[in-house]
Amino acid sequence: MKVTHKVQLIGAFALFSIVALIYLSIPYYKNLESVIPWNGRGTEVGVQEVVGVTVEADQPQNESGDKENTTDPTVDVATLTDAAEPATESEQGKVDEEPEQAPKDGVDQADAEDRKAKLAEIQGKAQDTLEPKGNKVVLLTASDGKGHNSEIENLLDMVTENREDYCAFHEYKYQFTNISEFDQDGRIAVWNKIPAIQNAFDINPDAEWVWWLDMDIIIMTPSQDLASLVLNRDVMKERIAYDAPIKLSDSKSSGLTVSRDVDLSKIDMIIAQDHAGINAGSVLFRRSDWTFSFLDMWVDPVYVDRFHNEQDALSHILIKHEKIREHVGFVPQRVINAYPVGGDEMGWHTGDILVHFAGCWYVPSFCSFDLQMSLHRRN
Repeated sequence: MKVTHKVQLIGAFALFSIVALIYLSIPYYKNLESVIPWNGRGTEVGVQEVVGVTVEADQPQNESGDKENTTDPTVDVATLTDAAEPATESEQGKVDEEPEQAPKDGVDQADAEDRKAKLAEIQGKAQDTLEPKGNKVVLLTASDGKGHNSEIENLLDMVTENREDYCAFHEYKYQFTNISEFDQDGRIAVWNKIPAIQNAFDINPDAEWVWWLDMDIIIMTPSQDLASLVLNRDVMKERIAYDAPIKLSDSKSSGLTVSRDVDLSKIDMIIAQDHAGINAGSVLFRRSDWTFSFLDMWVDPVYVDRFHNEQDALSHILIKHEKIREHVGFVPQRVINAYPVGGDEMGWHTGDILVHFAGCWYVPSFCSFDLQMSLHRRN
């Protein structure tokens, strides 16, 4: 009787969990439809347009350098070719050995050339005038293809094209880094973003700002340049979230607020908070001696050993060190790190530069769906 009773309890709990998951997902997707509308503000870049960019790092690609093979996988190109003229026995033998190799290479090459042409077509069309502009800004993406992101179908292809388009339109530098090159024993991969940021400054000597973006972010308003959004000093003055409470990593107040006595000439990092505290998914760093020293300190073993991830360590550092906070520009979340839902302060609205699906990898299939829908719905 006791065993049967336990089995009944386990079964009832499992059923309840499934029903609860379905119930909780319904309002999310209803809200997503209203938060990310199909038709946003018109811009110079249509949804189907793509923008050129020079990739500055060792982005993993196939031999031809394209991102995706658009050939219908159900069609055997070799078979269609052979249907026009019967093959000899020797020719048929070659087809049997490598039936798709030559056609596939040709299609891959054609796709790469097509992508290159589309990128070149709108290279620099933004014609930005406000500084910093052009190659003074680097957008950095980094991954090792493992972890949670590896479970999301076509994630790297989606975000790469999205960000290459954006960078080319504004003539920013786009850089992809395989963060496995920074692996160290005893340190989980998320810490590798810090040396990746350092490396981005090293290999881009003209860069004044490096913009780190997590992989689960889609740029939604490609016409929005970063200077008029936040980087230009006159604009930055209006963007700072003066008097906003600085939160602990558990969403509780630290008792601190963003100071009104901000010296804009000292701002070397720009970051936003969500409902739970600082979120390091979208953060900007300015080239300076302070930045290089801070990055070294941030990845110090003292913090790596104490904190599970780099974000918790960053939150601790900013709260505990007033002199470091003097170099940080806290901005409202939607300026650089909007979420798909969350109201006026957190949730994405038409015109916001990006949407960040933070934590969506808990359900990879949902995450892939969300990202693809956002790509189609962007302004």
